Amino acid sequence: MKTMFGLALAFAVGALATGTARAEGHEGPHKGIVVEWGEEEYHPEIVVDAKTGTVTVYVYGGEDDLKKAKFKPIEAKTLTLALKSNPAVTVKLEAAPEKDDPKDKSSKFVGKNDIFMKEMKWAGTLSGKIGTKPYSGDFKQK
Repeated sequence: MKTMFGLALAFAVGALATGTARAEGHEGPHKGIVVEWGEEEYHPEIVVDAKTGTVTVYVYGGEDDLKKAKFKPIEAKTLTLALKSNPAVTVKLEAAPEKDDPKDKSSKFVGKNDIFMKEMKWAGTLSGKIGTKPYSGDFKQK
């Protein structure tokens, strides 16, 4: 029993230390997949446009920011979206700051790949570095 508790505690501490998190399991303001980064610190929303093969990630702060659709610009130039597909695909998302984002920060990231033109349930990992702190979150579309 102590071993199981110790393993669970070690996993939880490790996940928090690296900013690893899980999918929230609900839709964001753009009807996209929401991922949690950190301890409710950030909520990126993944939105796929099948017509253009484009994926856009919008970044929100805590749960309240997500509910209010209030962007949280971050200090990052790129994010990485690793899809669990066959074959596996990794897409680099470039910062595309909104007009109100502060200099050197972005609340929107965009990438393009033909895989996004396919109709499928998306699953994978969204990762990035905010300043010097790495974040990562797994997601699976329902």
